[in-house]
Amino acid sequence: MAKAKPIWQQLAIATLYLSIAVLYAYTSISPRPFSGMLIEHWQVFSLLALAWLLSSAAVLYHGFIFGVISDRKKTALLEKTVVVSPHLLWRIDDGGVILGIDGQLEEKEGLQAEDFLGRSIDAFEAINPDFYHLLKKAKRGEHFDACCAIGSRYYHHEFFPLDVGAEGSDGVAFQCVSAEITQENQFRDRVELARQIFSKTNQAIVILDRRRIVTSVNSAFTQLTQCPSERVVGTRNGFAICEERSIGFYRTVLESLKRTGAWSSEVSLRRSSGELFTAQVSIHVIKGRLGQINNYVMFFSDLSHSEQTHEELRYLADHDNLTDLPNRRLFLDRLDQGLKRAQRTNSQLAVYFIDLDSFKLINDTYGHPVGDEILKAVGRRLLSAVRHSDTVARLAGDEFTVITENVTDTAEINSIAQKIMGCFEAPFTALGENIDMSASVGIGLYPEDGGDLTSLLQRADEAMYKAKAEGRNGFYSLSEGRMEYLPGAMFFPSELRVALKRGQMELVYQPLHDLRNGRVVGCEGLLRWNHHCRGIISPGDFMTLSEGAGITGAIGQWALAEACQQLLSWRAARVKLDYVSINIANSQINDPGYAEIVIDTLSAHGLHPSNLMLEIAEGVLLRNLSRTRKLMEQLSEVGVRFCVDEFGSSLADYSYIRDIPADTLKIEQRLIVRAGVGHEDSSLIRALVGIGDIVGKKVVAVGVERPGQEALLLEVGCSAAQGYLYGRPMSAEKFG
Repeated sequence: MAKAKPIWQQLAIATLYLSIAVLYAYTSISPRPFSGMLIEHWQVFSLLALAWLLSSAAVLYHGFIFGVISDRKKTALLEKTVVVSPHLLWRIDDGGVILGIDGQLEEKEGLQAEDFLGRSIDAFEAINPDFYHLLKKAKRGEHFDACCAIGSRYYHHEFFPLDVGAEGSDGVAFQCVSAEITQENQFRDRVELARQIFSKTNQAIVILDRRRIVTSVNSAFTQLTQCPSERVVGTRNGFAICEERSIGFYRTVLESLKRTGAWSSEVSLRRSSGELFTAQVSIHVIKGRLGQINNYVMFFSDLSHSEQTHEELRYLADHDNLTDLPNRRLFLDRLDQGLKRAQRTNSQLAVYFIDLDSFKLINDTYGHPVGDEILKAVGRRLLSAVRHSDTVARLAGDEFTVITENVTDTAEINSIAQKIMGCFEAPFTALGENIDMSASVGIGLYPEDGGDLTSLLQRADEAMYKAKAEGRNGFYSLSEGRMEYLPGAMFFPSELRVALKRGQMELVYQPLHDLRNGRVVGCEGLLRWNHHCRGIISPGDFMTLSEGAGITGAIGQWALAEACQQLLSWRAARVKLDYVSINIANSQINDPGYAEIVIDTLSAHGLHPSNLMLEIAEGVLLRNLSRTRKLMEQLSEVGVRFCVDEFGSSLADYSYIRDIPADTLKIEQRLIVRAGVGHEDSSLIRALVGIGDIVGKKVVAVGVERPGQEALLLEVGCSAAQGYLYGRPMSAEKFG
């Protein structure tokens, strides 16, 4: 359809046609229509033409004025539209200078159009690199569109190149229309977020339309049901995955959806493999703006793992997480149930409280990982030692308990206790360490020790502490009133090793007196074990164990260094002593490197070898005479003194005395104690002193406690003595 001409054009054309019509009528109707007038034809024609020209000019002027005013209104309207719209109109010349920006550019960040007019597009390089790269691309003359943000708003930009730039210019003028799409972009982001949640959530989602036809499922649905989405989408099988398929079930679901718009329950679902699993299912109605049902959404999640987790939590609540044994809570429950059964059946019940001896010391010495491994091993051994019907529990720390029901008599109770103690006979191996352990066990009996749970536990606990007080490594029953020990050694090698590391070994010193002038000429360093529980222990109670476990060398080396250091300290304090003596054992004699250890230790302390005397028991010497003689010869050459201890105890042929480089003989203490009681003992002492004189050895009497013994020794020619009469073994501080 042709576009209508403006009104002013139509008026001009109409005036032209009217003038032509009037002229034509005049010339055709009367050759001289104005004959009475003083007007010629040409004049009439001229007047009409003039009138047409004047009217046309007036109409054209009106049209021009009207058109200009109309264009201005249109331009103003366009500018006003750009200002109030979310669009921006950019005008940039071929030099990259911003000539104009129409639209709202003001932002929270303080961006305003006035700040960029007349400036280069380079002004955007620092504040908006993305938009700057688009401007540079458009300046090269490309026509394209792209999206990026300006400030906090998001725009779709379309760039229009204009004419080619002036000669010498390196760019093209262009315009850019930026349409704000912030809301559209946010909407797309929300849609994408919903899509990501739908696809990545661990909860299965099924979406159905208003006719309950499945339109989509997520990946979690496929994983949980093992059913491909193609087999479900487009079908009415969305609700049919529920194992319950009765009409009543579906009626209940649909009635709930109709009434409340939602339904939820825990039901059984079936995987495509046929396996059933428990799931929490919920269905929700999605309605449109007018209240009509648009969709149904079904959610469900597998509860199998949750049930397993609940079971694990219940197990952890009743069991120790290190040993997997029942903990205090489950122990108390089982003991309570056991007591009720014992009351009903009039039977006997025993509870054993087991506390590991010195376990804290093991932890401190070897570390908690080793301690944890020992605790787990103790639990395993206890389980293997008792009946399947018995309860083994870990109460806390290093405390264990055993409940045994239907025990018949004391013999059976003690037999179970012996089995428990037997769990500690073999060393425990933990992280490469072989560690000996012992335990103290207290026994509580029903009904002898208590008729209820509280009193029975109290009695068992008291019995356990009684076992510890009696020396540990045994079991105690308050009702029986006795302590029984595990057969074998009273100590374990690990205790000795720990004692060395913890500094529990110490030396006490007993003075050696010259009977002729009463001067203290030396002292003997006597080893003591300051046990953390039992107090001071003499070497006679642990050295046999030490020899068997191969620890004597370490203990002897420590004693040697300690004695040398103490002699240096005394000399610094002006305590005059000729020597200090220490005892050596068979394992040290057999050690090929022991002589070198002695020499190095003396040298390290700056002592002369004569300041040290090594004492060897006569029985040890005679059992290994050749090796002992060799050691004595090695060290005698450098000046170390030797003494034969317990001389006369073996009643052997004393001719060996001539062949060994010992300068001192110590008469056995028992002979001195019996001196004066019988003539034979006095004669034996006289004979031993005489042997010493014959072979040129000094004879020392040990165990002198009474003045009469000292008088006898002086009479028979004994030169020196030590014993309580002169001084008990004492600490280095008291000795000095």
